[in-house]
Amino acid sequence: MLIRFTVLADDPDSGRTSGVLVAAHTLRDEGDLTVDEHQELRLALSWFNENLRIPSALDRTEHRRAISWFKPAAAEAIRRMWQLKGLLDIHGLHVDVLRTTDPGIVVHEDDWQVVAKPRKGQHF
Repeated sequence: MLIRFTVLADDPDSGRTSGVLVAAHTLRDEGDLTVDEHQELRLALSWFNENLRIPSALDRTEHRRAISWFKPAAAEAIRRMWQLKGLLDIHGLHVDVLRTTDPGIVVHEDDWQVVAKPRKGQHF
């Protein structure tokens, strides 16, 4: 089972809901955070920057609709996403947790993630 954390805002490239990391960067830059919340968010985003590789497939125009899903093996990343979800929820950003066994047409896969283009009409 694959898992994805999203917010209600649409991503202009994929046409799907945006991922939590995009929303977390916006909250860090524009949100009304306490000092402790800002520190927690900064540390979480630093961890993802250091440990979660952005697949080069996402740079290709034909894959602009592709979205990322965590594999079960990404336990630490998923745990940290739940923490981010909690912080975003506190600040009024609803986070949906999606699960699927069929993410669409896979354009990248590594130990932690699957990046796939949803099939036409596919909903999660």
